[in-house]
Amino acid sequence: MLSLYDAPALRNALTLPLRADIKALLHERIAQIFTDGLEDLSHVVVLCAGDTEAALKAEVLFSPLEREGKRWGEPGFQTWWDWLHDHGGWFELIYCVANSGFAFVLFFEDADGGELADLLAMCRAAGRGEGVGGGWHLNQLSGGGGGGSLNKNFTLPP
Repeated sequence: MLSLYDAPALRNALTLPLRADIKALLHERIAQIFTDGLEDLSHVVVLCAGDTEAALKAEVLFSPLEREGKRWGEPGFQTWWDWLHDHGGWFELIYCVANSGFAFVLFFEDADGGELADLLAMCRAAGRGEGVGGGWHLNQLSGGGGGGSLNKNFTLPP
């Protein structure tokens, strides 16, 4: 798990030896975070192969699969993310917290065989408009870009 919880960690993330696909997504989101002045109000988490729901819950103190005593798949469960984005190989979930502007941004690979099968199933179901309930938004890319324009020339401030 890669946990980026402050401005220095966000800056450092782009220097790490990461796969090109997630590095490009992080570059885009981190650029947007800095452009919008949210570097002290954002906690970005990249879930890697082998990461578990328990580890995520220990890091951010919640599970996307639980809400108000109900779990995904149980009658009455409603999703509660503010934004779900299918980047074609990676999902991105954003959870805004209170009115401060603080948000958790979660990235995880859309790949079978890991410990996050329920999380993947929930996001895939949302993509098909099945059994997720709640007010969710799904934005699927048809190539390039994301929740804003991709600025490949963005440079992080010192």
